Amino acid sequence: MAYPFDRETLLGRAIRPYVERALYRSLKRSLRAVYLKGQLPKPPFVLAMNHHSFFDGHLVWLLFKVGGVRGSLLVSEENLRAFPVLRSAGALDAHRLREALRRLKSGEAVAVFPEGEMRPAGPLGPLKPGAAWLAKKAGVPILPVASRVWLRGFEHPEAFLFLGEPIPPGEEELERSLKGLLSALDELYFSTHPREVLPGFRPILFGRRSLDERLKTLTEKLAKLLRL
Repeated sequence: MAYPFDRETLLGRAIRPYVERALYRSLKRSLRAVYLKGQLPKPPFVLAMNHHSFFDGHLVWLLFKVGGVRGSLLVSEENLRAFPVLRSAGALDAHRLREALRRLKSGEAVAVFPEGEMRPAGPLGPLKPGAAWLAKKAGVPILPVASRVWLRGFEHPEAFLFLGEPIPPGEEELERSLKGLLSALDELYFSTHPREVLPGFRPILFGRRSLDERLKTLTEKLAKLLRL
């Protein structure tokens, strides 16, 4: 059964460019940059990421876009009732597990927040079985992803996505992998100067520059002009 605004419907296809443009602009206007470490594997796979930030859904969408992966994100029924147009960009009601399995078996990726809800930034919360169950049922691996959004040495926050290696379906394996990735990411945060990019990460999106960066550019332009 297709829902209004589903990406396969005529209406969903019509509004998708506008919804995706809104997601992109939200990232560009809110964050200084998004950085990535690791490579997306070839789908199908279940992407499992911690959920500690407002931007996590945006970041999953961006990750699929940058990686050229056709994917969906399981979203709570409450959020999709409030924002049904997100279905056009790949959001899928969390209770539509048959549709999620169908998409996996057709060669797509499906993203899940295994903690089940947004949690305070910090340690990984208890995991629900959905991600491991989906991967096991579809016969696909799980891609663990650690995400952090930090306000560091600039005016606007920076997002970091740390992709692990694909793992076999299993709750214990997923928990161990996500905890390890988050721990490694946090260690890099504490050992890296706040004005420097974390080692091994590359930018996949640049957003808003800080006031000091903008003033520096203005100063350089004025200096060139005055020399003329």
